[in-house]
Amino acid sequence: MKNSFTKYVDKDTILVLDGKTKFDVLDKLITCAADKSKVDRDIIMRATWKREKMMTTGVGFGLALPHIRLTGIPEPVVLVGLCKEPIVDYQSQDDQPIRVLVFIVAPEGNQEDYLQLLGSISRKLRNAEMIGEIVDNIARPSQVLRILKRRSKEEGESEE
Repeated sequence: MKNSFTKYVDKDTILVLDGKTKFDVLDKLITCAADKSKVDRDIIMRATWKREKMMTTGVGFGLALPHIRLTGIPEPVVLVGLCKEPIVDYQSQDDQPIRVLVFIVAPEGNQEDYLQLLGSISRKLRNAEMIGEIVDNIARPSQVLRILKRRSKEEGESEE
């Protein structure tokens, strides 16, 4: 049984974002990730923008998966950002605006667990129907959490 990224997501890690640009929404997620991980905000910010310069994390269908790996954190921090406004400057691979971001700050090390985490997100969210259902519930983070958890159960993924 594969692990689900939703085991790291709860009502406090689903954020409704007011930003209108890529910088605005990533900045909010970076601040929250620093609070949750207890890692210096500047370290997370530098790693995030270094990753974005290598290649956009806008994967398509309105979804972005910004992800970094750092030393010194015991387990991944996963944040789900719900954009009130479409983020048109994100430079997604399909040139579509971003509405949902899943930001991962993962520990350095276990490559297999890291790839499993990314795969779990991609399997669940890299389709227009699922993103549409989430966007329809942007003002209701608790409902978005239920949608994500339901999808994990449907796919037989473990949240333990």
